[in-house]
Amino acid sequence: MLLQFNSLSSLTVAVTMVFIAATPVRAGQLTLTQAGIDLGFNLTNFVSGYAFGTSSGGGVGYGPLSQAVLPNGNVITGNRGDNQIYIFHDVDGQTLGNAVATVPYSPTTTNGNWSLVTAGGQVYGAQSNGGSYVHFGNDGSFSPVAGLAALTNYYGMSANPANGHIIAGTNLGLVDIDPVAGTFRVINAGLFADGLTVSADGSTIFLDNDVALPGTIESYRTSDGSKLQSYNLTTPYFPDGLGVITTAGPLKGYILVNNNGQKNSDGTFTSGSVGLLNPLNPNQYVIIATGGSRGDFISPDTSDGSLFLSYQDQVVRLSLADPAVSPEPASVGLFGIGCLAMGLMYRRRHA
Repeated sequence: MLLQFNSLSSLTVAVTMVFIAATPVRAGQLTLTQAGIDLGFNLTNFVSGYAFGTSSGGGVGYGPLSQAVLPNGNVITGNRGDNQIYIFHDVDGQTLGNAVATVPYSPTTTNGNWSLVTAGGQVYGAQSNGGSYVHFGNDGSFSPVAGLAALTNYYGMSANPANGHIIAGTNLGLVDIDPVAGTFRVINAGLFADGLTVSADGSTIFLDNDVALPGTIESYRTSDGSKLQSYNLTTPYFPDGLGVITTAGPLKGYILVNNNGQKNSDGTFTSGSVGLLNPLNPNQYVIIATGGSRGDFISPDTSDGSLFLSYQDQVVRLSLADPAVSPEPASVGLFGIGCLAMGLMYRRRHA
């Protein structure tokens, strides 16, 4: 028997039922739902131990905002909590004490967390909400990217896999940066993106337009900045970081959404979650993990296709444990409901 859901509300009811049957798979407090397990996802802790106080307007209580892979294969990240840039080996199960190098920095913006990206095999970044764009060396040192003096960072940035450029939210709107040539092109002057990601072929930009439309993800054409699609994901959680699945398998091209969490009256966030969005179907959105702290950006590990998810207290790695056995796209709306006590059986079908 094959069930399909034609609306987000009916899928939400089914997923709520799935939560009851979920088998815990944890990285810190973030836990895969049964839907996430059935889809073949795996969670591991990359780095934990961020504990720098309550979140504030200056970002002091945040963990790292994003990560990037250096040319030598190490992973770089920054933390406003202690104003340090950290470099780690690309292995799981670490704490801050495992860093192979640290570099102190001075916050120069109202939110001095580092947005980072690996583009063309090199790491670039900028402090959030007003920072200048810089290039990072393997030792964590950084220097300005020539030609970009007119640009400052807003928040999000992502590599365009097709050409090694950087797609970024800036003071001039959404832009396409060639970091080697030191040039840029304004894609859409009216967009000030927070989290964003780019499709594997470079043609489509997915972004969290939280300035104009909180709780909404949109897609735009890279070539001319024209709008393609809106995805209204407003729930008790608020989407922020975005990442695209690039590993081979039926979920390739799907979008992962790292949610801030539910905002409390004191300004803190609880119950962060991770969602999976089918970019071809706005109604196919399911929560694959819950229980995290305040979630932020998603950064690709360019060495193996896994994804780093930033949280207030840790960095988690999300990967597909066995993409070959994940449900095909036509069946993704089911997300493992066949294991419920009702005993429903689902058969795999080809799109």
